[in-house]
Amino acid sequence: MLRLRLILVAAISVLSSCQTLRFYGQAVSGQMEIFQKSRPISKLLADSTTTPSLQQQLRAVQGLRQFASDHLSLPGDQSYGTYADLGRPHVVWVLYAAPEFSLTAKTWHYPAIGEMDYRGYFHEQDTKAFAAELKSQGYDVFIGGVDAYSTLGWFHDPVLNTFIHYPDVDLAETLFHELTHRKVFRRGDTVFNESLANTVAEEGVKRWLRHQGRLADLKNYEQRLIRRRQFYQEIDRTRAALEAVYASTTSETSKREEKKRLLAKLRDDFRELRRRWGGHGLEGWLREDLNNGHLISLKLYAEKMPIFQKLLSDCGGDLDDFFRKVAQLKLPES
Repeated sequence: MLRLRLILVAAISVLSSCQTLRFYGQAVSGQMEIFQKSRPISKLLADSTTTPSLQQQLRAVQGLRQFASDHLSLPGDQSYGTYADLGRPHVVWVLYAAPEFSLTAKTWHYPAIGEMDYRGYFHEQDTKAFAAELKSQGYDVFIGGVDAYSTLGWFHDPVLNTFIHYPDVDLAETLFHELTHRKVFRRGDTVFNESLANTVAEEGVKRWLRHQGRLADLKNYEQRLIRRRQFYQEIDRTRAALEAVYASTTSETSKREEKKRLLAKLRDDFRELRRRWGGHGLEGWLREDLNNGHLISLKLYAEKMPIFQKLLSDCGGDLDDFFRKVAQLKLPES
């Protein structure tokens, strides 16, 4: 806890704007809240007042941590040994921003971790206030609630109420994703970090289900991944079309109209996907007023996954070899 104060106070001391001071101030208080509310899982399991459903999920976390250490070359023993109930649906709210006619993300620089393509706040109203400021400057902005994040090895991250009651497959995917950030983190490269973590998380869930002999659940998960790829294919097609529009020499009015048309078509494509999937999924994407911020939020998390998937295949599925080679991997420019 003292270490956190020293790190963030040092960061604040070299940054002068009022907005920056407010940002790091809320970061300190938000992280302090998490630590203050954290309790060891072992004590919660021994506590008769802990609900049976929470006990079940906490035991599931313990099993997933062990599997991550034993079978995925991840540091499962270094996080998620405590639990915190924050009393809210998300731990942080993150915003992504891009200019009106660009799919290049706005970036922010953070001490120790470098440049990142998003900005996160522990209170939703702070995120919305900053989003309003960016919109007034002409940016497209998307805000998303985040249920889990990693402190990248600085601290032992707790399990949170925001994701503890996920179905076990989603819980496994979340933990494996965040533990990958703890294992490997490349300073200032959001796409590298998120694409890697998604690749390991998906592979980890498949191995975990296979290890448990849950072949029907494995088949269902593989079908989910197929649908996920179909979703990203629609995003990629729209992104390519928008980039061509933004690079053209037509007037801003024409670009604005074509952008509106392409985003409306994307919504229609989502409706068609949902129909093919049986009428479920994508509810949030059908409600949202889509903009460049939505598209870059997805690009960050999946754009380079095929490169990592191929590398893992080339390593014969050996995750130790894979992580050694990942450390030296240079991704091609987008």
